[in-house]
Amino acid sequence: MKKHSGLIAVLMTILLCISMLGSVLIIADHTHHDCTGEGCAVCTVLEQCDARVRALGTAVSAVLMLLCTAFAAILLPVSAVRTISSHTPITLKVKLLD
Repeated sequence: MKKHSGLIAVLMTILLCISMLGSVLIIADHTHHDCTGEGCAVCTVLEQCDARVRALGTAVSAVLMLLCTAFAAILLPVSAVRTISSHTPITLKVKLLD
């Protein structure tokens, strides 16, 4: 099951990137079109693409913030404890003679 979940994650990432790239390309290509006025199909598609790019951009930044928070909350204290506990008199080979 782990192999399948990793593959699914990679495929979803690829689809997300293709979706964002497609939306950006559509916006760049049709920004200066001949608008027919109210109910213009191109303007509707541009609004949908803009909404998708904004939503995905927000999702990406939220995921990055979550990863940074997890790193700071989990990995940093663990590495600090390892650093502090690794320097003992025994590991430093200090003779404790009276």
